[in-house]
Amino acid sequence: MKRFAARLSTVLICAAAFVVVPLVSSVSAWAEPAYASVEGFDPAPPSVFQFGAGEAAHAATLASDCTSFERRELPIDDVPMATESHVQFDCAGFDYFGAPRLAEFVFVDDALTHVWVLTEADELPPLRTAFEVAFGVPSHDVPGMVTAFIPARAVLRHDVPEALYLSDAAAPFFASWFDGLSAEQE
Repeated sequence: MKRFAARLSTVLICAAAFVVVPLVSSVSAWAEPAYASVEGFDPAPPSVFQFGAGEAAHAATLASDCTSFERRELPIDDVPMATESHVQFDCAGFDYFGAPRLAEFVFVDDALTHVWVLTEADELPPLRTAFEVAFGVPSHDVPGMVTAFIPARAVLRHDVPEALYLSDAAAPFFASWFDGLSAEQE
């Protein structure tokens, strides 16, 4: 009886594999990611990111490139380089990597310093591939946190899936933060 039960379980496992494998294959077709392929995607900062320019210079762009946007005044203390103001424009529907996104345009003392573009976690590997092809070896690679290309002013954040683009003024502050994260990992 034990031998029969063992053979029966082997047959059932094999039969289940024939049923499950086609099912899994068809399910993966339903779950295609929304992003475009890495081919044809340019990870360079979008031309609408006019780093150093103020809110007024971005108003028309945000009105045309966002399905909606909201201006928020944030605490100056949240950004070490701010002395007068810290403002963020939340831009819904910003086209990035083949899908509409939330992009957060951050202005410090009325100059665009950095832009966060929210992504999905499953998009980070192909984004990283595109960034590495365009920008080379990362300057900072902290598992589970960030992959940064500081000379290119581009970053992928992993703990909160997003791409980050930096102005020349913001790059040293973020590089210092990533240096600290790297030191914590050692």
